[in-house]
Amino acid sequence: MFQYIPYRETLFSPYIGLYHSYGIAALLFTDLDWELQAYVSDISPDGSFVLALAQRCTRGQLSPIHLLDVVLDAL
Repeated sequence: MFQYIPYRETLFSPYIGLYHSYGIAALLFTDLDWELQAYVSDISPDGSFVLALAQRCTRGQLSPIHLLDVVLDAL
């Protein structure tokens, strides 16, 4: 079973300095532990947008190999 979770990052850009953004991590439950399968960093500064996207990916049990494509399509 895949679980997609949003995570908050503090990043730096030479143009705007420090800023906060959200990414998504794809986790797979195996042998009583969660294993990181994929992640996409710096998707959006809008946490509610990233949370909703992560929830849709979990509900649909998206394969982690498609995560980047789904993120790009959602933007």
